[in-house]
Amino acid sequence: MKIFRHILIIVFVVLCLFLIKDDIKQIASRVYSYLNKNAKIENKLVIKTEELLGGTVDTPGALRIVNNILDSDSKLSKDKIIEFTNLSRKENGNLKALVENEKLNLSAEKKLQDMFDKQYFEHVSPGGVGVADLGSEVGYEYILIGENLALGNFKDDKALVDAWMASPGHRANILNSHYSDIGVAVGKGKFENRNTWIAVQHFGTPKSVCPSIDKVLLGVINVNQSNIKKMESDLIARKAMIDKKAIYEGSTYSEQIDIYNNLVNIYNKLIIETKQKINNYNNQIKEFNFCLSNNQ
Repeated sequence: MKIFRHILIIVFVVLCLFLIKDDIKQIASRVYSYLNKNAKIENKLVIKTEELLGGTVDTPGALRIVNNILDSDSKLSKDKIIEFTNLSRKENGNLKALVENEKLNLSAEKKLQDMFDKQYFEHVSPGGVGVADLGSEVGYEYILIGENLALGNFKDDKALVDAWMASPGHRANILNSHYSDIGVAVGKGKFENRNTWIAVQHFGTPKSVCPSIDKVLLGVINVNQSNIKKMESDLIARKAMIDKKAIYEGSTYSEQIDIYNNLVNIYNKLIIETKQKINNYNNQIKEFNFCLSNNQ
């Protein structure tokens, strides 16, 4: 009797489920549709970081004095050349005096020795090395760098600086109001089988005059963008499995939807956070590039 009663109950339940199966499917479909509607993947992060502008190099033609005053007793000096250079700046617009910079002294000395060693007199060496390369070699981070060269037996330091000032390109370097630093090297040696003086002036404006750029912030942005791509691929794969209503990573259909929605929230928050960091970084770049353009 009890067995017959249990069979009747089971038959009744099955019959009821059969009669309302369409309603159950409709309810499940609506729930799934609602969840999908409220848990969408954010659009791809397409904001790019601004590009950093490079520094400027000024190199007028090398100054070679042919019909010069020969004086075996003449002696040129780094300190006097800097002194007369700053005097020329003062007398022509009362420009701020250039500050002697040891790194630029070293880069100028490298240029001087290289010209004697390789017997050339140009701004770019036979190996393709110029003032920008020399500045980088000695660790001078610049936004503006320039070079004046002179070859000849000048009467004295004033005569040398006067010769540069008489040449438009060299004069422009000496009177460039954007320069703040100077380095000088001068020496006498054998050049084209004769004893002669060679002088090198290196001018510079360091990067430190402009607002700094947070390189750590750029590193965080790069990591975030990499994580966003990985999360996006994972979310697409999970969405495909949810659409198939298949068991995925041991999770049921309902559990998959919960996991998917939680991951979407994390994904969207990471995108918002990264966009803010990119905007911050781009503003730093814009401020630096604006400063750079005003100092060239």
